[in-house]
Amino acid sequence: MTSDESPLPDEYDEHLRGLTEAIESVRDTLKTDHTLTTDQQMFARRLLYLANEPIKEAKSLLPEPNQADAATDERSSSSASDYMELVTQIEQALCWLIRSLQATQPAAHHYDEPPAEKFTTALEYATALRDILPSVPEDSPVLADQADLSLKEVDPHVGGRGDSDGRWLEYQLERALGRWGYRADTRQHLFSLEVDIVATRREKQQEPSDWIVAQCKDWTSDPITPAVLFRLCTVAFACRAMPVLCHTTELTPRAEQLAREFEVRVLDLTDLERAELPTPQVARPTAEFREWQPQYRARDDRGSIPWMFYNEPGKRFSYVPGFTLVGKDADYEPIESDRDDDTHPAAGH
Repeated sequence: MTSDESPLPDEYDEHLRGLTEAIESVRDTLKTDHTLTTDQQMFARRLLYLANEPIKEAKSLLPEPNQADAATDERSSSSASDYMELVTQIEQALCWLIRSLQATQPAAHHYDEPPAEKFTTALEYATALRDILPSVPEDSPVLADQADLSLKEVDPHVGGRGDSDGRWLEYQLERALGRWGYRADTRQHLFSLEVDIVATRREKQQEPSDWIVAQCKDWTSDPITPAVLFRLCTVAFACRAMPVLCHTTELTPRAEQLAREFEVRVLDLTDLERAELPTPQVARPTAEFREWQPQYRARDDRGSIPWMFYNEPGKRFSYVPGFTLVGKDADYEPIESDRDDDTHPAAGH
């Protein structure tokens, strides 16, 4: 902590940790809750995502908590799985953080928005869960005691399909790509085809993923079929970019297999919270315990190009020219002999 940073409030780490655990508990419960409708599931996941974003931003603005204090804190985390109790815990933790930071943190000029305001934004989205989850009362007993806390009313049906035409998910992926070091544009065209997102790294890393094309499927119940994967991969090969599929539904077994074999990065909302672009899924769990057969690898099991083309120059699996496969996972390396005077291995091909 630098000399111009104010100390954190007492018990800051304890309340922040409890907040994080409660959010994760709601998220985990949603995954196994079959009593909610698909729309309720979708909107609840979105609200959790939108609540978690300003929390992470606030944490990045504040100094690191005292690790010694954190190590001695033996308070056990809540194991509650009841929505009402968890939402109440989230509201209580956020209210405490807002009040404590308002009292101890100055309105520093270098903040685009003070941490207390970011926690307030998170509280607005978290409280909106009461309008989505049927087992949670709409009126919050926590906020009833916070009459002077000014909250904006959030529409719980965030980015509804009828209103945004799928643009909500495109916007979330665009934001994540920006955080991962990309410049991204939405609703671009490849000849007569619309591409949801195209992106290029601001600083090239000499990797095929320096260029990305993405397709977003913000669906409630229809699964992702092979046709979606075929279209995405066709666009990727034509654009010479790596394919990304971002979705809110499920993939059919065949579509999941194709995504692995064609090295498509498949992302859901939780993946958009990661620190960097996730790699493709190339393996899968076994059906039985302690199977000793060779582990599945997509590159081993997908076969090869037609034998007539196999030994001809340049005939290899690669969305981005100038690279060749390395190993059995998802690595590539530049082909030095294919390079021209440009510094990037894919240039000129």
